[in-house]
Amino acid sequence: MRVLPGGLARAAVRFRPASFAGTFVALLMSALIVSACGILLETGLRASVPPQRYAEAPVVAAADQHEYVVTGSGEDREKEAVPLPDTARVDAGLARKAAEAPGAATAGPDFTFPVRTADDAADRRADSRGLPVPGGALTAHGWGSHAFTGTALTTGSAPRGGEVVLDAGTAHAARVAVGDTVALVTAAGQRDFRVAGVAEAGPADTARNTGAAGPTA
Repeated sequence: MRVLPGGLARAAVRFRPASFAGTFVALLMSALIVSACGILLETGLRASVPPQRYAEAPVVAAADQHEYVVTGSGEDREKEAVPLPDTARVDAGLARKAAEAPGAATAGPDFTFPVRTADDAADRRADSRGLPVPGGALTAHGWGSHAFTGTALTTGSAPRGGEVVLDAGTAHAARVAVGDTVALVTAAGQRDFRVAGVAEAGPADTARNTGAAGPTA
């Protein structure tokens, strides 16, 4: 009797095609499942959000964004973390204490808030200008954060109360210079601010939609 290589496999395909097809589909699905699990594992190991604004800050302190609700007692005691409906903030006064910590070179508070340009010329003073920004939205930061973002003044000085520093691109588009007045809409309403300086945005700020920086009190 002559025995051909693979004869049993060919016979299975010929006489029992359903079993062969089922085995092939099962092996295919197993390979897909193993591949999917491997991809998910690799994604979980490598997935991360690279730092942008705080990339050059060696230590960043932030408030806990959860409220903890404790129920029960003893062995039935449970602690559940509930996300806060709004952003929790750290007291800016703690920056002074952090700067006095052993080994700390400096510490500064950073706060970020949205502002909008005053589009209606009728609501602005005659000597106040609007900022031609697409969408009319800007992101403002406290000037103290320039120490770790790389933003540096090109003209003017650091802002004080009622003043702002504009990035060079926004100032050029609006054709404003140091000493001019611009109108911005904040959470407190529309206000006029004196341009104290123009700055070249650093690497940590160019990755974001940043147009104005400075104290707005």
